[in-house]
Amino acid sequence: MELKAKRMVIVDLYAGRYNLTRTGHELFNLNRNAIDDNYYGYCPPYDGIAIEKLGANRGDNYIDEILVVYVAKKQNSNDREIIAFCLNARVFRTGQSGEELCRNFRDDGNEKIASYSIQSNNLCDLRERLNKFEIRIKEYNTYMFRMQRVYDRTYPELDTKIITYIESIIGNKDTLDNDNNEEQEEIQNAEVASLVDIKNSGNKPLTIVDSTHGKIISKDSRISKSALIDANYKCVVDPNHTTFLTKHHVPYMEGHHLIPCTVSNSQNFMERFNKNIDCFENIVCLCPSCHRELHYGELGPKSEKIKLIYKKYQLKLDEAGLLITEEELLELYQ
Repeated sequence: MELKAKRMVIVDLYAGRYNLTRTGHELFNLNRNAIDDNYYGYCPPYDGIAIEKLGANRGDNYIDEILVVYVAKKQNSNDREIIAFCLNARVFRTGQSGEELCRNFRDDGNEKIASYSIQSNNLCDLRERLNKFEIRIKEYNTYMFRMQRVYDRTYPELDTKIITYIESIIGNKDTLDNDNNEEQEEIQNAEVASLVDIKNSGNKPLTIVDSTHGKIISKDSRISKSALIDANYKCVVDPNHTTFLTKHHVPYMEGHHLIPCTVSNSQNFMERFNKNIDCFENIVCLCPSCHRELHYGELGPKSEKIKLIYKKYQLKLDEAGLLITEEELLELYQ
């Protein structure tokens, strides 16, 4: 589903009592759950979300494919700024028990369990981003966040601005692994990595650096170059795909991280498996056309290519300790 076609709810965090105590149900909203790797969000106050306003039927207990946007007050201001978003969340009508999900916290000396009404397998954390999207309250309604949630279509102009902002984030390297022209040029001109470096590429420390677009993963172009050589400069989708000869007198092909090398994906695999996904086993050789399709193509056709590549690389990924199912991989490309 295209982003502009999604229904949206804006959730205001860290206000009221939480702002004073810094403990409570909101404590876990932006943290990946240690039990099942999902994100669970509490919607203050008391978790109830009017899912009919998001397109649900009266008898539905939840609705899927919702864009959830988390905002928080700016320092010394009543204006809000976007601090995170979930692209494909399930939103429940009523609060769900967080029992057995490691959502225990202490409040007023008592042990409690945080409930949730938002569940998602993805979250883009923007708290460290310098230029956050601001919602200037006076332009809309002073009391717009009185209930700490705002549904789409309440302020259509704001909806449009938020969607445009999130689309710009999705298109930048701080969220997506673009494998852009500069990186491909580095790969073409890189030296070949040593056998030791290739063998240990999945064990190297994770390095996150600042770029003009935000935080990105520092990649080793030598490893990608070595993956192209190992593939004999043949497109993994179809070896008959041809391009042109580079100045190095080899066919022009591009290196692509099968598990997209985003900050969130990299941190996830490092936390779960202690593996760096900027590794030899995760880099595939693609012709420019197939490469662009994986980034920008229609979901159906590109999903077939991803399935084909996964079948060829599953054993290699497993042996490298990068355990991922076909379904999980396809989800990362949505």
